[in-house]
Amino acid sequence: MNFAIVGLGHAFLKQYDALKKIKEMSGIELCDNDLTKVSKYNCKTDYLKLNSDNIVIATSPRCHLEIISNLIKNNKKIICEKPVVTNLFELDKLKSIITSDNYYNSLHFSFGLEVEYFIDNIKIKPNKIYCYISDNYVSDNHIKKEQVGLCGSYLDEAINPLSAVSRMFGYDIKFISCEKKKYDGDNYDYYSLSKFNVENIPVEIEVLWDNNISQKYIDLYYDKNIIRLDSMNEQVIDLTNNKILFKGTGDRMTNHYTGVFNDYLKNGSNIEISIKLHEELLKGVENEN
Repeated sequence: MNFAIVGLGHAFLKQYDALKKIKEMSGIELCDNDLTKVSKYNCKTDYLKLNSDNIVIATSPRCHLEIISNLIKNNKKIICEKPVVTNLFELDKLKSIITSDNYYNSLHFSFGLEVEYFIDNIKIKPNKIYCYISDNYVSDNHIKKEQVGLCGSYLDEAINPLSAVSRMFGYDIKFISCEKKKYDGDNYDYYSLSKFNVENIPVEIEVLWDNNISQKYIDLYYDKNIIRLDSMNEQVIDLTNNKILFKGTGDRMTNHYTGVFNDYLKNGSNIEISIKLHEELLKGVENEN
């Protein structure tokens, strides 16, 4: 079995390490158009010249649809990073070219060890859910140049906890609203507050990129306690008494992608899940230019 990674971004080494754990792996090709990376990693610059059958697409989501379309024409199987596309118009085009035989969406956040623990050991439906994501992606009141390709806090980040919550409780998802903040002169938002219903559970997702500290957690509110799924520390915590119910080990992102690739090898496709998530997520950008 062979894989290629197109787009050597911040998650590349984690993806690479996770792929190396596949016992049947026969080779990993790399592809990027950044000449510094080409020299450093000895990678190809043309993704259409890749020999691998399974292609991990990790470029800016602005490029995903074109790359997916071209690779599917070459009979490749796709494992595409989230978000797959940037608006509902692109999603309709995507749905016309993908099938369960050639498409998988890497929803890596939903394979965090803390999420796995909850699914295996707790499973209890909460009354409401609050998700908080922060990253240091802002400098001098602008989104940093290297993060512009992520297409904003909402599109890049909200799908992470949304995919995890849906994996835990189900995929009856309804978009409710989204508020965003942008800096003058920026095309994308550095802050977003979005609301969904997932299986009739109210879900609020707050994302901010002007925080020097990276934090990522999901708080599950019950009648008498709050359970926190702390992604950064791979922990499950009962906030009522600060008791740690679970503590994972190993590199967080490598664990995420190990879960992704194991799921890909087991199921081959998650097309229905991916489409349901994006149909609701992209309602938060449908009125934007």
